[in-house]
Amino acid sequence: MRRVAHLDGEVGDHRIRARPLAGFEHFIRVMGEITETSSAAVADVADAVAPAEADAIVGRSELLSRLRDIAPEIVTGPLRPERQFWIGTGKPPTGPTPHRHLSRRHFVDAAAVVAPTASTKPFFMGLFTSTGLLSTHGMWEVYLETTRSTLFPPPWHVWAARPRPDVQVREVSTAAEWAEFVTSYPVRDGDLVYPDWRSASRDHDGVHLTLRAVAATQGSYLRTQGRILAPSYWDIESTLWLRWCFQTPRLVGRRGDAGTA
Repeated sequence: MRRVAHLDGEVGDHRIRARPLAGFEHFIRVMGEITETSSAAVADVADAVAPAEADAIVGRSELLSRLRDIAPEIVTGPLRPERQFWIGTGKPPTGPTPHRHLSRRHFVDAAAVVAPTASTKPFFMGLFTSTGLLSTHGMWEVYLETTRSTLFPPPWHVWAARPRPDVQVREVSTAAEWAEFVTSYPVRDGDLVYPDWRSASRDHDGVHLTLRAVAATQGSYLRTQGRILAPSYWDIESTLWLRWCFQTPRLVGRRGDAGTA
């Protein structure tokens, strides 16, 4: 409820009304500010939130309603596969050398991971794309520009990643759909249930999480069927591709240290 209140707190601001992209930037800032990041296990099922309750609260958001009018594929889906972009970024000096070239050679198929770490958003298999938004290459680009996080320094290499026409993508647009997905492919780690991405990859090429689903699930423990789901931290609209299913990727932009294209 606090998150939705912050999302809607600036809806009347003339800057958000005059510039459509500003609403998405505001969403990104609120997700960073109003998210529980503690990894402590929930002691009781009563401490978690029912997916339907989370969806009801998020369903009243004026900002999300406004953003849905601008870009429904971002907020509620379904995915627009022809507008998918991947961005390779730099890393801090202490991080490993990143890959900025999108190619199958660097792709790790979810089914090939022998002992995956339980995670609601895995970073060492598959890849994430965002859907092109207004004049940008998607919310990941907007996130990079808005936060200027030292974790993802320039240069940024932007690739068009158009999948094959026959891809099977699981749409997740609500907390209830996220709970259904996780419980369809469950793996337990301690007291919490996570998605088993290897199992999911047998049925799906990718999983698309919309902005509405992010708002309803970000950092929250969900209870369903007597189980507690681990909190997810997707931050923005994204698709996690579990298999390589792309036509020839194409470099469409590069942003250098000075921020020039």
